[in-house]
Amino acid sequence: MKFDFPESEIPINKSGGKIWRERGEILVPESHPDTVRLKTFDCLNFDRATGMCHDYENRPEICRNTSCLKDDSTESVDEQHSKAINEKFVVIKKKAKNG
Repeated sequence: MKFDFPESEIPINKSGGKIWRERGEILVPESHPDTVRLKTFDCLNFDRATGMCHDYENRPEICRNTSCLKDDSTESVDEQHSKAINEKFVVIKKKAKNG
């Protein structure tokens, strides 16, 4: 199963620098481990203390348009949200590259 996130999709700032830094781990949801692998990143604009974006008005498209909710789901928005926030993950640490 391939789970690489395309390098071209990593958001950049006005100077052309990447605002996401790879964490070096993969998250696998316990409820369906054979179907999803999530590559993880830290965002330089995310304030962990407040949970807010430092540059919310200029956030990239992926941040504006990504949702854990499916429009065509038979579950209500509340049911989908509850599942998303209560999902448990197995963390797989990626091996460090030599050199």
